[in-house]
Amino acid sequence: MKYMAIFADIFEMDIDVEIMMFLCSLMLYFILQSARKAHMEKMCSNPKHMSKMRVEVDDNQNASDNQDISADARNERYAQLDKSLHVAFEAADYWQVLKCWYALKKFKQCPPIHLSQIVKSMQCCNKAAHVIVAEVRDYLKAYPQKKSICLVNDILEPLARRHDDSQLVDQIVRMLPSVKLVKDSRTYEILLTMHVARQELTKAQDLISEMRTNETAFTPCATVAVMTMALQLKNADVALKAFSKLKVAWDVRSTWAVSPFALQRHKTNILTQIVELACQKKKLGQVLLMLEGMTVPEDVMSVVQKECASLSEIELVTMFKLLSMSGRAQAKDSICNMLINRLDSRSQALLRSAPKKTAREVSSDASTSEGSRSDSEAGEEESCFSGFRAPPGLPQPGF
Repeated sequence: MKYMAIFADIFEMDIDVEIMMFLCSLMLYFILQSARKAHMEKMCSNPKHMSKMRVEVDDNQNASDNQDISADARNERYAQLDKSLHVAFEAADYWQVLKCWYALKKFKQCPPIHLSQIVKSMQCCNKAAHVIVAEVRDYLKAYPQKKSICLVNDILEPLARRHDDSQLVDQIVRMLPSVKLVKDSRTYEILLTMHVARQELTKAQDLISEMRTNETAFTPCATVAVMTMALQLKNADVALKAFSKLKVAWDVRSTWAVSPFALQRHKTNILTQIVELACQKKKLGQVLLMLEGMTVPEDVMSVVQKECASLSEIELVTMFKLLSMSGRAQAKDSICNMLINRLDSRSQALLRSAPKKTAREVSSDASTSEGSRSDSEAGEEESCFSGFRAPPGLPQPGF
């Protein structure tokens, strides 16, 4: 209540008093301004003070020079941020990685290429896919000297290996025309491998058609993807054609998009599937010709032996002749040796299964054959003399 009474007294103040206070304030302002002007004129007329002002101007000039010298300090700060980004990424401190990245982008020079690390950090910080795509697009547009499809491929390759990142991969690929980039052989290789691994065969077939339309060459890794897709579709012709093209690069490490620890097992599994599909489609001889010069794993040899066991002798001989004509009938060829052993075991089995005869049966058979031979000879002699008439006075020949 006390404060309200005070406010009431203030508001009830006479208007004349308010005008008087305003005029007094205005007069005080002009007095202070005049005093300040006189003081400044006095200081400018004093030589000592002028020298002091010159010193202050010189200090300002030195400050501007220091700004030029601070460029080295900025470069040092830039290098420190770059190093901190790497250290934070190795320590899995992804928020710190993004903090260093945003600080690097404030510098005038082009930030170093850490897009793969930035993309992973943004994913670990739960950034949305469209935010990540926008970050990549903005970088490529802001620094055209760094823009290349190789840089984008380096981003796509680790993403394509993870099952949950296929949507992000598709969005980055759809973004390429906006930055005037086109897919190359490696891009198609990455996408084909991803779609085949996820058994997205329709998308894989669309990519193959696109590659043929653009006349893009198939890399060995892309050929592996085509061959794997053909095996999934049970298409023996395409699988064998891809396998024939892949023989040259079969033992090259970069051909296979698998870890080194699983490489041999993966190759054996693929080759086994090829042989099994060829057996189902009655194309075993064709695939055996393609295995020339290759080290055939035991699992594959067991499939071949099982199939050969169901073939007839004529089919085995025909297959062996085909291999012989191709120059594979060598002592060190495991498949040819297997066919020879299979034929030899078949012939021995036939000999063992033939009935054995006693000596009396053998002699009886011999006398029977001799008698039949005599009868036949006698019949021939009789037929020779039949119809022949002897001269007068001689008896007719007969028995």
